[in-house]
Amino acid sequence: MKTLLATFFLCSCLATAVAQAGSRSSDLPKHATTAKASPASRSECVLSVGLCVSIPASWKRLGDVFDDLGFVVAEAHPGTDAASWPQLTVAAVALPPQKNGDAPSLDSVVEIVLTPDGSFTSAETIQRTHLLLNGSNAEIIRVLLHDEAGNANATEAVALIEGEDGLVYSIALRCAPEEFTRLEAIFQRAIHSWHIKPSAEQSVPPSKPTQEPVRK
Repeated sequence: MKTLLATFFLCSCLATAVAQAGSRSSDLPKHATTAKASPASRSECVLSVGLCVSIPASWKRLGDVFDDLGFVVAEAHPGTDAASWPQLTVAAVALPPQKNGDAPSLDSVVEIVLTPDGSFTSAETIQRTHLLLNGSNAEIIRVLLHDEAGNANATEAVALIEGEDGLVYSIALRCAPEEFTRLEAIFQRAIHSWHIKPSAEQSVPPSKPTQEPVRK
């Protein structure tokens, strides 16, 4: 379970998803290579749970992950390895209850997140913050991911948000360390814009019962 969650939250499996999407990079928008992202934005959602966030309009959705419980978007840089593109991963996961039957605390989930997995050997915690995001408890963790040689090869900022029915929502930005300052505003916009989009059935207001005319 620990390895599964570490893989989930630290997104080490996303390199495969990005590499597969790289074969479609020829149709990526050319303006995505500019140094500054377009101020325009759009909403992207995890359709299975209705989890939506705001992302730059120029970023490319690479596909769904985690059995359709998440998606990956990236700032495309044609001519470079797709695995190195800045990526934003939005996902939901149902965690098993603790032995006493209570839902796992965010603190316990954070400890799992800080366990590196995959191609990185260590995670150096740079910042950890507890706050409310749209009324829900959340933890934000920023780490430097080191390779076997001890080099900081990536920065990852992860927001973990308490959802309903035992779900935890994860919004994670991974990029090169030198890119984080430029992309932090995109991460902040995404985590503060999160919301659950009601289903079509829930969004339709119930019809009002017709009232019989009063007979005199």
